[in-house]
Amino acid sequence: MPQARSRQMAIEDTVDIEELRKQYLSEVEVEAAAASSPAVAPAALESHAMAAQHEPEAVRDMVTALPLDEEAYEASVRTLLDILGNDALDPAPRLSALNTLGAAEFQPAAFAPFHAEFIELLRRLALHRSKDIRTAALERLTLTNDPEAQRLLREGLEKIRRPLVTAAKAVQLLARDDHGSAIPLFRRLAANATGQVREQALRALAVDPKSIPLFEEIAANKQERTQLRQIAAVNLKNTSASRFAKLARDLVLDEQEVDKLRAVAVSAIAHTSDVAARLKSPAFTESVLALGASTGSRALKASVARLSKTLGDTKA
Repeated sequence: MPQARSRQMAIEDTVDIEELRKQYLSEVEVEAAAASSPAVAPAALESHAMAAQHEPEAVRDMVTALPLDEEAYEASVRTLLDILGNDALDPAPRLSALNTLGAAEFQPAAFAPFHAEFIELLRRLALHRSKDIRTAALERLTLTNDPEAQRLLREGLEKIRRPLVTAAKAVQLLARDDHGSAIPLFRRLAANATGQVREQALRALAVDPKSIPLFEEIAANKQERTQLRQIAAVNLKNTSASRFAKLARDLVLDEQEVDKLRAVAVSAIAHTSDVAARLKSPAFTESVLALGASTGSRALKASVARLSKTLGDTKA
């Protein structure tokens, strides 16, 4: 598997799965709402949206009821683009239009004539005064590795320009780039930033081999937050089985270590045959069984039971 694809899969496992799931469900809900609601004519929606006394909630509901069948598709998409780009409207109906356009994109051949206009509109909205609209536009653009969106996010993180989203969100969105163009920036943030920014940067380095020393340092440092150490340990497993084996052994055998990290280490050994083979020995197996018998952590007990089977012991 090419390295770029491996990196994207690992990052999706740690960063974006929940985000993508929510976006997909949102688009499915749009389709379901359209199927269960009386169809709205695009012209009627546009007329209502342009009325001086329009109700944002009514416009939003009409947007979700727009038909996207073959007969109405072109007129509906045209209307949705007009609503999305209309600065006189409240954010709610415009965000609803964006979600419905996401559903329209599931018909790529039909959407192709509108694609360039859609991207240009999203780039304009990425600079919008509304934080919700900016964020939604950048989320959509980064799904396609849009270079303009990536530039804006990087410049915000590097303090070249005013940030368009929070730093943690910017890292999360930049991590979608399967070319890894922001990896050097992520390395600096993982080493020097704090809080959620540092955590997201560390997640974005999931399979970066040049960050192996940083993963080792963070995972072994008891002064670091447990969550951060856990991410670093998993990253190390993804990048170097031999160095993870040493770290995992130390975590498992350290009686002063927190149970959560010990459970993560034991589970990772059990599910990684290369690491298990490096650690398999009578002494290590005996220590693991003793740990399982003495710990009060159910998660750790369960992990030990799995590992003992991997190591070839049937007593646990």
